[in-house]
Amino acid sequence: MPRALAFINPRLSTSNAGDVFIEDSLKRILVYDPERSVDVDPRKPITRAEIDAINSTEAAVIAGTSLWYRELRKPGRWTFRLEDLRAIRVPIIPAGVGTSRAFDEDDGFSAETREQLRWIHGSCALGSARDPRTAEALAKAGIHNVSLTGCPTLFRSLEPRWELRAGKAARRVTVTLRSGQKHNARRLLCGLRELGLEPVIAAQKPRDRLGRLPLPFLARPPESVFGFDIAPYLRLVEETAGAAGWRLHGNMLHLACGNPAVFFANNSRGVLLRGVRAPVRALSGPRADPARDRARARGPPARPRDLPFPARWAAARAEMARFLEANGLEHRLGAG
Repeated sequence: MPRALAFINPRLSTSNAGDVFIEDSLKRILVYDPERSVDVDPRKPITRAEIDAINSTEAAVIAGTSLWYRELRKPGRWTFRLEDLRAIRVPIIPAGVGTSRAFDEDDGFSAETREQLRWIHGSCALGSARDPRTAEALAKAGIHNVSLTGCPTLFRSLEPRWELRAGKAARRVTVTLRSGQKHNARRLLCGLRELGLEPVIAAQKPRDRLGRLPLPFLARPPESVFGFDIAPYLRLVEETAGAAGWRLHGNMLHLACGNPAVFFANNSRGVLLRGVRAPVRALSGPRADPARDRARARGPPARPRDLPFPARWAAARAEMARFLEANGLEHRLGAG
């Protein structure tokens, strides 16, 4: 019989559609009993009833996203206290959780955050980090039972091998905008149109919508998508040639399904894709500065002797499967 799981699920009250992509991907990958499983929102104060509901399942799985900040506990982000975690009697398993830092910021955690992270990782056989910088930050905090798996979104297709979709003749291209990047967004959108391509905006947060980013140069505003239903974003995966822009999970959704994707990194999230040799360009400010951004980017550039992306993706997929099996979680990844 499939196991009952508790999903510690930031998607429940998210303002970022990327959390929807993570939840959808994780629940596609895992085999579990949906009738006996529960979802708990870590962004809201945890009740005794919710702790009892978690304890009625066989494991609690933290559904990815950027959570391992320097200061973990914060209203609207993570409300568990250490005493709440200690009241949970089942393993607490972080699945593809990441940190989020400026390029030149250190990897430290506050004392309370270190205690929480050590308790969480101490409760499970193996925790999962979504990128190399997160794994490094955890190691510096004395936490070593960590598997570098990438984000569940990378494996949403459930395919055993990654292959570039060939022969897509679409002229439309998905663009993932981020507020604060208006100048660079203008350059990207204009550049795509100069190439004869038609950009389609896939916003992940309300402030990423084109109406919130006044771009008066656009005589013909692009089509745009925004919401907390994954279906319109999946249609763009099928109907456009690929994705480019600043939103990690919006680009990963395309990459997972074999579309080309280029991610412009404005903080350490980009290290996730650099770790599998996906194309990442570091942008450390509202205006691109190639010399400065090359200096601030973490991780070495790709070299001819490095494994290509499909091989690194396969290795990350195998590591995700190993992580799940180490924690006794049934999954649909199989032996790729």
